[in-house]
Amino acid sequence: MNRVMNLLLPLWSRLSLAAFALVLIVAAGQVAFAQQAAAKPQSASPARAGQPAAQTETAVGEATPTKPGQEGIKVHGHWVIDVRNPDGSLAQHREFENSLVNGGTQVLSQMLAGAVVPGNWAVLLGPSSGNGPCSNTYVPTGGTTSATSEICEVVQSLTTAPALGDCLQNICAAGLTITGPGTVSILLAGTIVSNQTGTIGVVSTELAYCISPASAGAFTTTPAPYTVSPAACVPAATQSSSFTSTALTTVLKPGATPTPNPIPVTAGQTILASVTISFS
Repeated sequence: MNRVMNLLLPLWSRLSLAAFALVLIVAAGQVAFAQQAAAKPQSASPARAGQPAAQTETAVGEATPTKPGQEGIKVHGHWVIDVRNPDGSLAQHREFENSLVNGGTQVLSQMLAGAVVPGNWAVLLGPSSGNGPCSNTYVPTGGTTSATSEICEVVQSLTTAPALGDCLQNICAAGLTITGPGTVSILLAGTIVSNQTGTIGVVSTELAYCISPASAGAFTTTPAPYTVSPAACVPAATQSSSFTSTALTTVLKPGATPTPNPIPVTAGQTILASVTISFS
């Protein structure tokens, strides 16, 4: 009997240790499960009738994550306008932003479709009311009654569009420069001398373009490709469109971004205008 007991004791000890280990494993598993259950966020219960639904708060200053593909493409126009006296001293300095207008979106979409080729640019400075920085009396084509334009316009050339049509009525100055092609922005810059006392209350950029003859000279939902080069389009362009624009006014819509007041200008002062058009 003693010999049998001696043989069974080691076996019993090993079984006891195995059972003890199994108990530890089960207990550890239960603890881990309990910790996971405690850490897991609880689902909000549906609101009962007559009770407000639970609200999810976002920390102040923390932007709501944007889903991929919903960021959008933006066109920015940053303006700098300096008005200088005849002696070169600075009379006014303003910086502000403008936005893409409907004409600009149409030209961009048609260019991307290959139906429109860009030509020359122009920068226009006019009043929101009253006298502008320039004044010109003219007779509209085919008309008999004179009219007055209050717009100063800086163009790349007086012999190509947009100047061909615009400068029959606006006071124009050549010499608009374009820098920055091939990067994420372009800079339009030029100067013009005011010929009357007034204000600059509206600014805009304008782009001449050539459109495929197959489109019958108009934007279409089925644009036809046009293979003329930009260099060939410059002297051939007969059409133009506003690209970006903004009004300088103290009358704001709720939530609108503030813009400067209209810029006062007196006759004989030089206006230096530049706008950086960028994409992001």
